[in-house]
Amino acid sequence: MKILIIGSEGFIGSHLINFYLLKGYDVIGVDLFEQSRSNITYHQLLINHDTLSNVLKQHSFDYCINAAGNGDVNLSVSNPELDFKSNTFFTFQILEGIRLYNPTCKFLYISSAAVYGNPEKLPVSESDPVKPISPYGWHKLLSENICKEYFELYNIQSAIVRPFSVYGPGLKKQILWDLFNKSSNQNATLELWGGGQEARDFIYIDDLVKAIDIIISQPNLKAEIYNVASGEMTLIKDISTLLLINLNRKIHIVFNGLIHKGNPIQWKADVSKLFALGFIPTIHIEEGIPKLATWLKTQ
Repeated sequence: MKILIIGSEGFIGSHLINFYLLKGYDVIGVDLFEQSRSNITYHQLLINHDTLSNVLKQHSFDYCINAAGNGDVNLSVSNPELDFKSNTFFTFQILEGIRLYNPTCKFLYISSAAVYGNPEKLPVSESDPVKPISPYGWHKLLSENICKEYFELYNIQSAIVRPFSVYGPGLKKQILWDLFNKSSNQNATLELWGGGQEARDFIYIDDLVKAIDIIISQPNLKAEIYNVASGEMTLIKDISTLLLINLNRKIHIVFNGLIHKGNPIQWKADVSKLFALGFIPTIHIEEGIPKLATWLKTQ
């Protein structure tokens, strides 16, 4: 099997590479960096250059996973044009390249739970209304519709995953990474954004990768959407406390009561559709956070 990982040097992309190399796949990576950190065939994506088209011309892929794009909600608010180009227009370019040069390649798009905004009810299912509250969420939703367009009009097989809060070794952004950095000076008190009742549905990176593999391996991909999460809601204050304990940092957390624009308050996923494919999360918070803390101590 030959697979193309776009965004191969990022958090999710690098874990996908490791997973598919262990499965014995022929892995090709594409990213913006000059060279790959992994021992794979790698192509640097050059701005204003047809790198991606050339890769799709040169190889016949069984699968393509798009793990690239901006993942910073706050950046999307301050620079929506950049977010649109990296999260929406680039998805169009990938699918157009597949249509022209690799039409039998199955495509998996990594969207986001941000398309739901602040859900009207919890847990939120794939059929519930989508109401993005950030440019990031809107651009992810646009990309989902592009996947549906290319399936309906050109029969390009694809699947869409909406990961919730993914964490694990290698993630150098978002709440747990920020907490690690802010707590490094050993102050007695640490201030975090929010009111203390914010909650997320966390999923460990290894479980996300396994879910992606299960989904993309289905015989017929019809641009269907899958929530990828644990199905359990965890308060930010609880997971933060657990991380600090595993980092051996005795710090008191206080919340400033302020909310970042574009960030929802609480998320919990209905994962029954994913579970029906045979997926079961294996690494829960109590095991995943110590794994993350072990990696963080090396940084």
